[in-house]
Amino acid sequence: MLEDIAAKYSNVEYQDDFELFEKMAEEWPAHKVDRNISGPYGNLPVLHWNDTHIIAQTLPIAQFIAHKFDLYGKPKPINEDPMIFQALIDGVVSCVYTDIVLNIAMVLYNEVNFDDPNDPYARLVKKIVDDFKVLNSLLTNSSTSFFYDQDEPTIADYFVFYAFTLAKDFYFALLPADEDTQALSKLEQIMRGRPALAKYFNEGRLYNRISGSPTEEQYRAKLAAKKN
Repeated sequence: MLEDIAAKYSNVEYQDDFELFEKMAEEWPAHKVDRNISGPYGNLPVLHWNDTHIIAQTLPIAQFIAHKFDLYGKPKPINEDPMIFQALIDGVVSCVYTDIVLNIAMVLYNEVNFDDPNDPYARLVKKIVDDFKVLNSLLTNSSTSFFYDQDEPTIADYFVFYAFTLAKDFYFALLPADEDTQALSKLEQIMRGRPALAKYFNEGRLYNRISGSPTEEQYRAKLAAKKN
């Protein structure tokens, strides 16, 4: 979202300051107890806004940015209750982050065996696949390429785009059959074509580490070799 926002608003600048997983044991504890870094809750990630406020955790950060830069869209028809419309958008965001992104991290961290239906984390894989089906169906019902008939992407579209590309990059078994991802694939194509996002990906600026597992690289390499 920030890439698109910075491209649209000339007075907006931002800088990523990654807390690298490789430095978790070495640096994270000190940063978390420093309230000037981690804020009142001692959590990461945080957003330092104008060097004045510290906003903590992924969803509050994203929701604040979306409100600040009008990324909640407009209800259609226009006489719909805007609070209900916001709740519908936030429902997509919550589903994506809580039930897909965090579950992908759990699946990866625990190195699920995708070929074993009795793997303790196989239920999370099924949950991820089923949620993608729901999101695809919901997007199919929209009159535009974005959720809930919007002409421009909202916070919901950015979150779904991230989760869908994350799952594709991780392992194909996290996605439904092609017929249940057509709307999601179209959304991905459109989002990747946005100039600011295309530049972001072309410059290789996406941080590709998903979990705090010390063996993530080896596990993902194993899955990539199996897929090929």
